[in-house]
Amino acid sequence: MRRRVESCANTTLHQRCRVQEVLATPDGAAVTGVRDENVGGASGTIAADLVVDASGRGALTLALLQSIGRPLPEETTIGIDLGYVTCVFAVPDDAPTDWKGVRTFGHASQNSRRGLMLPLEGNRWMATIGGRNGDVPPGEPEGFLTYARALRTPTIYTAISHAKRLGGVARYGFPESVRRHFERLDVFPRGLLPIGDAICRFNPVYGQGMSVAAQEACLLQRLLQRLGGDSNPIAGLAPAFFAEVQPLIETPWSVAILDFVFPDTRGKRPADFETTLKFGAALIRLAAEDPAVHKLTAEVQNLLKPRSVYLDPALMQRALAVMAEE
Repeated sequence: MRRRVESCANTTLHQRCRVQEVLATPDGAAVTGVRDENVGGASGTIAADLVVDASGRGALTLALLQSIGRPLPEETTIGIDLGYVTCVFAVPDDAPTDWKGVRTFGHASQNSRRGLMLPLEGNRWMATIGGRNGDVPPGEPEGFLTYARALRTPTIYTAISHAKRLGGVARYGFPESVRRHFERLDVFPRGLLPIGDAICRFNPVYGQGMSVAAQEACLLQRLLQRLGGDSNPIAGLAPAFFAEVQPLIETPWSVAILDFVFPDTRGKRPADFETTLKFGAALIRLAAEDPAVHKLTAEVQNLLKPRSVYLDPALMQRALAVMAEE
């Protein structure tokens, strides 16, 4: 991807520097560029008509809104206090040769511990274990193995207990999923556009954040093409983007809401949450028996299709029948 960008004649990459601030006109009506700082501490400014904030947590956009006295967007949060650690091992000579990967989950609502192990190039395994709400693994090798041994199934621990560890233990913490409702703001600086995690941060264990960001980039491309003929295309860009990005967020956010299955999850639990869980369980049962349903659920989970496909009358009828059997 980097080489593709570098091949664009009208594109310049500023390397080893970080944007520190988004700059705006004195009245805050529009952005004028950014202030950046390189690894040596030298600061400079770059003028711009359009600034896309893809910096991750959206601190640059929020800081600008605060500095110009504009209200911050409302937020919907799902507090999970997730913590996980990752370690790489050499695959032992006597290891199974037919594994594609290993996943183990605790019993939802009582046990949040989970593990994932996948192959890497160079005959290696990458093992990740974690939990939430305080039940998280330590960041040292012995603690890693102790935690892995206490997973619901022993498969991962048995595989790595005598394997050679390659490198240290990497830790990561994620306090909450956050959805910022920029679409509800009455005014927003012209020429500023937060994207990706700056709008919505998802629980990383579902592996959807980068896919959503890619979909949003495609949406941005379509909007730029559509608004290109306007006399002032940038003026309408952010309002159009905030409105049209909502359907892209809905499906992965409906997955993030499932974190409320754990009682210690912080935030406002949806009123129909129990029905949502029962419907999801019914789909899982149908998917276990019907390859077409299994394919459909995989396509929704991987953002190839919207969640609205579950509203198909025939599928709904089958799911309701399963729910009635419970």
